[in-house]
This record gives sequence, structure tokens and C-alpha cells, in this order.
Amino acid sequence: MLNFCAEYISPVQQNANVLAQLDCISNFAVIAKESNYTRPEVSENLDITLNELRHPVIEKQLPIGEEYVPNDIFLDNEKQQVIILTGPNMSGKSALLRQTALAILLAQMGSFVPAKDAKIGLIDKIFTRVGASDNISSGESTFMVEMLETASILNNVSARSLILLDEIGRGTSTYDGVSLAWAIAEYLNNTVEKPKTIFATHYHELNELEKKAEGVINYHVTVKEIDQQVIFLRKIKQGGSESSFGIHVAKMAGIPTTVVQRADEILGRLEQDRAMISGRETLKNIPQKTYQVNMFQAENPELLKLNEALEKIDLNVLTPIEAMMKLKELKELVPSTETPKKSKKK
Repeated sequence: MLNFCAEYISPVQQNANVLAQLDCISNFAVIAKESNYTRPEVSENLDITLNELRHPVIEKQLPIGEEYVPNDIFLDNEKQQVIILTGPNMSGKSALLRQTALAILLAQMGSFVPAKDAKIGLIDKIFTRVGASDNISSGESTFMVEMLETASILNNVSARSLILLDEIGRGTSTYDGVSLAWAIAEYLNNTVEKPKTIFATHYHELNELEKKAEGVINYHVTVKEIDQQVIFLRKIKQGGSESSFGIHVAKMAGIPTTVVQRADEILGRLEQDRAMISGRETLKNIPQKTYQVNMFQAENPELLKLNEALEKIDLNVLTPIEAMMKLKELKELVPSTETPKKSKKK
């Protein structure tokens, strides 16, 4: 009996594979029809345009009668390459990051997307640094894990990468955090690849980058205050935000009234502190930093030859010994920078 069945293993596996593909595609079709998704236009361009984009999971969990508030997202590698997204806690910044990534993933796997209109240039990698986690067993704090993941992102970006950063630098002191967040955003804007980036942050000082760097645009999630109550409108609008309404969120979470009132009092005094104002003025005067100096841009025949040799190397097939030998060959191609020694007269 087993021998009889063994003759049909290959056809059964092939049929199962085809049925799995049909099941996946039909599932895409049913979800797209039921959830009002639209067919994305995927191209070789570098731009991303998502009109009235929604989160495919959150919109299903809303109370009956409540509609998800859609937002428009546009990113390219020149005019709007880095979005600095500010706004209150619980306003929907993290959801915006996630729905952008989900829309691109869905589009590139063959599905329709939860948007009114979508034009997506091919993305090779989606890098995210969202949420807080630690690795206690390895002695890595939350901040260390955050920096390790951020380092991996900065060292592996390309022109077709999408980077989504959520509150980088929050695990350390305020000045350290602001400085790191500023430098990271500035680096992503200055690097040769210019990857498309959405940088959600509570460091409102980063809004100053828009005035200093081309391609950095400020957006904020809008709110409305009525009788000391904050209503989250969930809609993003161009321009920076100056408040995170953290105390209001603490009140919503059930923090005792006396604690909330005391926090509000301390906040009022801090906002009047001239040291904070002077610190903001200092950020305004920080000169823009240019990070990359591409040595292959110089019209040097030896450097161009070295560049060609590097492009021909396939790291995936090199053994360690071959890599060492190749490195030795490349080193010989590098032009010498030593100053010739003058011969001494006898």
C-alpha cells in the first residue's frame, strides 16, 4: 500500500501547492471586497503615495458605527524623504507607522491594500524600530537593544529601503536622547542612499531639522481641546507639535488626581524654565552636518578601478580564505598616501 502511495507523492505535493496558492489568492479577493481595499500600482519608481490609508487590523476592532480615520502618506527620496511625526500620546502615531508598512507588504505580496489610492515604488527592505523590549538574560537593557537595532538599520539601508522609527532615544536622559534622535534623523537625511523614513518622536526639538535640511518635513497628529479635555482627531497635518499631553493620558489611565495635579504644577514651572528655552535656542543654531564623502565620486582612475573591483565581488560565495585573499588584492589597488622620504645628502 505504501509503495502504491509513494508513486503519487509528487502529483499530490504539486496539487497541494496549487491549491495553497488558489486559497491565498481567493482569500485576498474576499478580504479586498469585504473591506473595500483598492488595487495598488506597483512600479520601479522610488515614490510612495498612499491616499486615505487605513490600518487593516485596527479598523476591524472599532466599535460598531465608528469609522477608522484614514491618512495620506507621501514619501520620496528628495522632496519628502524624512517625515518627523510628532503628536500626543495615544493619538495614533505608532498605528500610522504600522499601517504604512502593512500596506507595502500587502501590495508586494499581491494583495489589494486598505487605501483609496496607492502607488508604491518597490521596497527592498522595511526596517522598524518600534516598541520597547530588553534582553535581560544577555545583560542588554531596553536602551541597549534599541541602539543595537538602530545600528543595524543605519548600517544596512539602501535607496529602496523604508525606515520606521518610533521614539528613538527615549530610554536615556533627555539631552542624550534628543542628541541621538537628532543625529540619527540627520544621518538618514544626509546619507547617499536617502532611504524613505518616518520618524515618530516626542522630542519636539527635532522640528528644527525642517529648517536646516532639505527633504525633512514636519507632520503632527491633530487634537482638539474642549474644557480641559483632549479629543484625539487622529488626522495628520503638516507642521510640528509642541505638546504630548502626557499628563492628560495619565489622568485617563486612572492616576490619582493629586498626582496628576502635582505633575501639572511641576510641568508649568518647567515650561517657564529659561534653561529649557535657551536649550531650544541652542538647537536652532546647530549647523547642518554632512556625513558622507564618497571617495568614488572623485575622478581618480585608481579609485574607479577599485570601485569596479568591489562591485564584481559576490560576498555570498566567498569562503573566509578567499575573502582574505580578495582583501589583499583590493589593498594593493588602493593608492598610496605615504609621503615619499627625501634622500639624505651625504
